[in-house]
Amino acid sequence: MKGRQSNFEVLRIVAIVLIVAMHAVGCLLGTANEWNRLGLTAVNAIGNMGVTTFMLISGYFGIHFRWSKLLTLWLIALFYSFIATAADWLLGAEASGALLYGALTPVTSRRWWFLTYYLIIFCLSPVLSRMMDLLSRRQLEWLLGVLICCFILSPTLLQHPLTGDAEGKGLANLLTAYLAGQYVGRYGFPDWLRRHCGKVLVGCFVLAFAGSFAAGCIRPAATIVLCKDNNVLMALGALSALCLTAQHPTSNAAANWLGGFAFPLYLSNWAVLRLLLPHYAGHTDEICIWGYLAAALLATLVAAWALESLRRLLLDRWTDRLGRWADGHLPSCST
Repeated sequence: MKGRQSNFEVLRIVAIVLIVAMHAVGCLLGTANEWNRLGLTAVNAIGNMGVTTFMLISGYFGIHFRWSKLLTLWLIALFYSFIATAADWLLGAEASGALLYGALTPVTSRRWWFLTYYLIIFCLSPVLSRMMDLLSRRQLEWLLGVLICCFILSPTLLQHPLTGDAEGKGLANLLTAYLAGQYVGRYGFPDWLRRHCGKVLVGCFVLAFAGSFAAGCIRPAATIVLCKDNNVLMALGALSALCLTAQHPTSNAAANWLGGFAFPLYLSNWAVLRLLLPHYAGHTDEICIWGYLAAALLATLVAAWALESLRRLLLDRWTDRLGRWADGHLPSCST
């Protein structure tokens, strides 16, 4: 089992911050200001690598199932679900039984699509780990090849997603990323990628950015086809970022501490950004939008830190007790 390494914690933090930045600019891409659209498209292009990067890291180290961890993740999701529901109410949602029911079922209602599918993979992780042990390297490569052809190459080259998920925000693509992370964690990165990972990362970003900007010039607010989670540029760019990070091991207590706020930042960012959006969306065509976006990003980071600190203060003791009880009394799936 690999120990905690600060270089990967930094990558995890960067991935989540890029996702938040992408969320912040998502509704601004139709701006009439070409210079602003240039920068907004760049943020969107690099930010969309974040989810795949996060899942590759999980696969690289492997998820080790424990009931306490599953319970903790669910309780954290429940806490932030009520925060998000409060934001919905402040923005005009009617207080109703349906609103409360949605707050109580954040996982099955897919309030956060990534969390829902991450928890499915979390629950499957003992079986997936056992599968990785039993299959030969050649069999694993065949499995990954089939998954990549179906869920990455087909949507990219043919524009034919083989699931109902046209954006790649589903279980198939997260599972592919997780297994790819498992593979390189066990067998290492290909030699060509280790030698050229920095160039590959930059190349994927440049191609995704240029293609997306050109598409926007032809049809304003066009779908950013090169920046979807199931696009080969996003997948290869994320893998290159992981490879580059693996080559620079570091140890830093502050980075490890900040890494603990990455998931809470993901869970809280939409609620905060939706409250802030009315204050900066009207400035999309002005150069000052960058100041507003920087302020919105900083406010989102501070809010995530404050909310998570409050959650830990109020609930960690009870969560830990429930977790210890669950580990001691519920059946395990030993590999």
